[in-house]
Formats: sequence, structure tokens, C-alpha cells
Amino acid sequence: MQQSILIVEDELVVAGDIRLTLERAGYAVAGVARSYQSAMEIITARPPDLVVLDIFLKGELTGIDLAGS
Repeated sequence: MQQSILIVEDELVVAGDIRLTLERAGYAVAGVARSYQSAMEIITARPPDLVVLDIFLKGELTGIDLAGS
């Protein structure tokens, strides 16, 4: 079974590069979240096995907040 990975990155170009790299390596990308809130929605609906997390997200809540959740 493939590991599912959630990418939390607010820069679309960077998120796209990470997604492509992971998929080429055989991983299933559970989604790309651009904010704390969208990441929490994805995690709640279908928890990924791993999260690649940008700690400097735009907005009030950051990747640090998400890591502590």
C-alpha cells in the first residue's frame, strides 16, 4: 500500500514541484493545502500517513500551529 502524503505549502509553484517529486518516487499525494484551515479539513476528512509542512504559511495560523495540533 502506498503512503499518502499531504503537502502544506502556500506557494503553488513549490507545492507543484514537491507533488511531482513525491509522485515520481511512488507516493500518493493526499492533497495540497495552502493554509492551516484547508490542511485541517483534509486531515480531518482523511488523515494522511505523512505531512510535508511549510512552517511559514500566510495568515494568522502557521505551520507551527498545525504541527502542534
